[in-house]
Amino acid sequence: MRIRHSHLLCASAFFGSTGNSAVHVAIPWLVLDVTGSSANAGIVLGLSGLSVIFTAPLIGGLIAVLGARPVSLWADIISAASVVLFPIIGILFDVNLAVLLVVAIIGAMFDPAGATARKSLIQAVAERDAVSLVKFNGTYEAAATIGTVIGPTGAALAISVVGVNSTFYLIAIVFVCASSTAFFIPVVAPKTHSHERFSMGNVVNETRIGMRALLNDTPLLSLVGLYTLLTAIYMPVESIVLSRYFRDLNEPETLGFILSAMSVGIVIGALQFHRAVRTFSPGNLVMISMTLIGAAVCFMAFLPNAIVFIALGLALGLAFGPVSPLTNYLVQRRMPQHLHGPVFGTQFSLTHLAQPAGTLALGLIVQSVSIPVLLLVIGALFIGVTLLVGFSGPLRQLSVDAPPNGDSPK
Repeated sequence: MRIRHSHLLCASAFFGSTGNSAVHVAIPWLVLDVTGSSANAGIVLGLSGLSVIFTAPLIGGLIAVLGARPVSLWADIISAASVVLFPIIGILFDVNLAVLLVVAIIGAMFDPAGATARKSLIQAVAERDAVSLVKFNGTYEAAATIGTVIGPTGAALAISVVGVNSTFYLIAIVFVCASSTAFFIPVVAPKTHSHERFSMGNVVNETRIGMRALLNDTPLLSLVGLYTLLTAIYMPVESIVLSRYFRDLNEPETLGFILSAMSVGIVIGALQFHRAVRTFSPGNLVMISMTLIGAAVCFMAFLPNAIVFIALGLALGLAFGPVSPLTNYLVQRRMPQHLHGPVFGTQFSLTHLAQPAGTLALGLIVQSVSIPVLLLVIGALFIGVTLLVGFSGPLRQLSVDAPPNGDSPK
C-alpha cells in the first residue's frame, strides 16, 4: 500500500506539534526541580517564547531561499538536539537558572521553523497527491491540533513514570519522527526566483519581499491583523481567567475537561472547513467564527455548571476550527508558493507577539476584577472588534483569488 505524501506531512505536523507542546510541560517541571520556584519556571518559558518573535520572519526568508522541505527536516533535528541538551548538561555540569534559560531560548528559536516550513509544503503536497487543497488544509490543522493535546498529556505521564530527564529523550525521539516523516516526502516547494548564493543578506531580502507582499494585500493583511489582535484578547481566557476560577473552586479536572472539549471542537471544525468555505465567503466565515467565539466567552461570564461550561468549550472550539485552515488557504491562493514561507513566518511572529502581550496586560488586572466581569468584557470586546473590522474594513473584500498559474481551487 502506497503511503500518500499528504499523510506523511500530516504525521510530521502531528509529531512536531506533539514535541513542541510536550516541551512546554517538561521545561517548567525541570526548572521547578532545579530552582524550586514557579516564578523561575514562568520566566524561562516566557523569555524563551518571546525569542521566536525575532526568528520567525527570518525563518520565512530562509524557507524562500533553501526550500520548505530542507528547513523542515533540519529544524526538527535541531529541536531534538536542543531538547537532549537539558539532561546531558544536567549530567555533566551543575545546572542553574541561567543555563536552563539559555538552552530553552536556543531550542525555542527553532520552534517556528518546523511549523512554518510544514505550512509552506501544504500546497505542493496537495498538488502532488491530487487531493483537495481545501480539505487537506483542514486535515493538516486537525492533525496539528491533536498533537497539541497529546503532547502535554504524554509529557506529564512520562514524567510520572520515567522522570523528567528521560522524558526529554522521549520528546527528542518525537522530533526525530517529525523530521523522518518529512524526509520521505519527495517534494520541494518552489524556492525564490533569485539565483544568488545563500547568504543572510539574501534571506533578509526574501523576508522583506514576503512582508511587502503581505502589506500590499490589504484584505489578507486585515485578516492577519484581526487574528493577531483577537489572539491577544482571547489567550488570557484559558491561561489566566479560567485557570484562576477553577483553581479557586479546587476543580482542576473541570478545567481539563473544558480545554479538552475545546480541542475536540477545533479538530471537528477544522475537518469541516471544506464545507464551511463552500457555504460562506471568507470574510463572512471569519466574522461568524469570531463572533461565535466571543458569544461563547460571554456565556461563560454567567459561570454555569460544569456540563454547560464544557459544552461552551466545545462550541468555542467548533467556531475556531475553520479559522486556521482558512488563513492557510487564503495565503496559498493569494500568494505565489515561493512567498508562503515569509508570509507564514510573519504571521507566526505577530501571533506570538500578541500572546505574551495580552497575557501580561490581563495578568496585571485579573486580581482586582471579578471573573464574570472579565469574561463579559473580553467576549464583548471580541465581538465588537470583529464586527468593526468586518463591516468597516477591507475584510469585506477578502476573497479567494485564482492562483498565479490560473488553476482553479480544488
